[in-house]
Amino acid sequence: MTSPKEHMFEALSLAKKGLLTTRPNPMVGCVITLDNKIIGRGWHKKSGEGHAEVNAIQDVFDNFGSNAPSALERSEMYVTLEPCSTTGKTPPCSEAIKKNKIKKVYIASGDSSQNGFTENEKDIEIIEGLLEEEARELNRGFFSRIEKNRPFITAKMATGLDGGIALASGESKWITSSISREDVHKLRATNEAILTGTGTILKDDPSLTSRDSGYDNDEIKQPLIVVIDRSNKLTGNEKIFTQGSKTLTFTSEDSFISSSRNELCVMKKEDLSNLNKMMQYLANEKSINTLLVESGSNIFDSLLAEELIDELILYQAPKLLGKDRHTFSKFNQTSQKLSTIDFKISSISNLGEDRKVTLIPNYK
Repeated sequence: MTSPKEHMFEALSLAKKGLLTTRPNPMVGCVITLDNKIIGRGWHKKSGEGHAEVNAIQDVFDNFGSNAPSALERSEMYVTLEPCSTTGKTPPCSEAIKKNKIKKVYIASGDSSQNGFTENEKDIEIIEGLLEEEARELNRGFFSRIEKNRPFITAKMATGLDGGIALASGESKWITSSISREDVHKLRATNEAILTGTGTILKDDPSLTSRDSGYDNDEIKQPLIVVIDRSNKLTGNEKIFTQGSKTLTFTSEDSFISSSRNELCVMKKEDLSNLNKMMQYLANEKSINTLLVESGSNIFDSLLAEELIDELILYQAPKLLGKDRHTFSKFNQTSQKLSTIDFKISSISNLGEDRKVTLIPNYK
């Protein structure tokens, strides 16, 4: 007999289909069962379109026709996120559930941005918390935005075995293999914004777009490129401003940037060092759930010192960059606090000759 967990795993699998298309909404999947057999499936496909629960109910109607109302009254629903109870671009899913008289709903994770479906619907048997950890991991960016008031922040670095990111001369291109670079393009495609600084832009002039990710190009939405330009060094002629991606630059009122695709967020000089304030702006004003950091050591160390980095991904090539190499962090030179940060290894995988290590900071 299929267990409730297996049905919820199916709902989670459906939710993942919206990986590139639901932003800024969370990914949500839903299955409806009758006599322990799935009779309807649905997932949230795109922001502004039908939610998972409504799509699953419609699937039951498509499958059962005129017998759908009777089947739904006897059915059970499995949904990965608490059904919405407020009207946004679409009507609340709670109303669709009540209208179709579904009496039992399994929910993987609650949603504090809603009006309390679990507490308010007294006529529906609700079981919450089934595969909650998996559901929260799937939408870790969404939960970070609504609970921490900032995006989920992943820092990415390409290094040699000795932690070097560039030779003494500053040369840094292609430390890692083409396979690792393809994986970085996947990272870019699955993050809603990329944060960098003027040092990286002036040295490498990167485009920071997702190109060879392997995902369907029709589904990829290029990430917003976020730049911190404290000293007004950028002009608007750099690649990030000319290659089609939208950009947001945190800068002062003296900025020289002129680009139709760039938005300036003018801040006081002292606020341009306030990373917490910038992250809150991205969450509240831009609805950014996930942020990928591709920068040098200054921004990386500052984020780490403020305990803002949630995940660190190291692409490590089997190379030594030498004695006077540039390193991805200057822990001992920046803050005593940094030396107290431990990391938990989340995963290690091989990418050709390179190694990909995913680490979770343990802030003490």
